[in-house]
Order: sequence, then C-alpha cells, then structure tokens
Amino acid sequence: MYRAFLVIMAVIAGLMMPEALALPKDAQYTIGPGFLPSIMLGATIVACLILLALDIRSKTDAKIEGNAVPRLVLYVISTALLIFAMEHVGIILSVIVYIFCVIFFIEKNSALSAKVALVTGTGIYLIFHTWLQVPMSICNFF
Repeated sequence: MYRAFLVIMAVIAGLMMPEALALPKDAQYTIGPGFLPSIMLGATIVACLILLALDIRSKTDAKIEGNAVPRLVLYVISTALLIFAMEHVGIILSVIVYIFCVIFFIEKNSALSAKVALVTGTGIYLIFHTWLQVPMSICNFF
C-alpha cells in the first residue's frame, strides 16, 4: 500500500509538471507564478522515488499504528485551516502557528515546537521578503 501511494504521488506530480513548467518562472521584481509549483513538484517526485527505493531495499514490513487515521485527519484539517488563514491572517504568522500546532499537538513534541516554528517562519520571511523582495507582511492586521 505504501509503495502504491508513493508511485501514485510521483505520477500525479509528473502529470502536473507540464502545467507548472508552462507558467512564467520570474516576474519583473519577484519570482513568477510557476517558480514554486515547479520546485515543489520536482521535490515531490524526487522524494517519492527516494522513499520508494529505500522501501524496496528494506526487508522489514511496515505496520500502520492505530492512531494513524485520526492523525491524518488532523493533518488534513490543520492544512486546510492554514490555507484559509494565509488569506485572512497572513502567510508568516499562519505558517508559524501551523508548524507549532502540528509539532506540539499532533506530533506531541513540545521541546521543538516553538523553536522550529519560529526558525521556519523567520526563514520564509528572510528568503521571500528580504532576499527576493516579495511584498509580504508578518500579519495582515499590522
């Protein structure tokens, strides 16, 4: 089942790649609408192929834990809330809250949650706002 999922994800990403490559990669002062989809689809294909190769090479049988389905539902709900919040609250604050909540509430790792969330949010802000000069604010309300 795991291998089939990886193959399906790689195929879907491959089918979406021509559309992403058709979009412009750059704009006058910033990245274009095709930049991130191309990078993300390529990363998805590479990651799926690497995970598939590692899974084929390993001799162990993977077992699904009993709490996997509720955790998957929480991931889907939190990702949907992230997409909604990015539009109404702001990208940086939404990503920081999303990462904190996923690590703290779903993964139950309180030691890393705030650190990883802040470092990721700061990294996104520095890359896109400072380096690439994409106009963005930390929060839409300020």
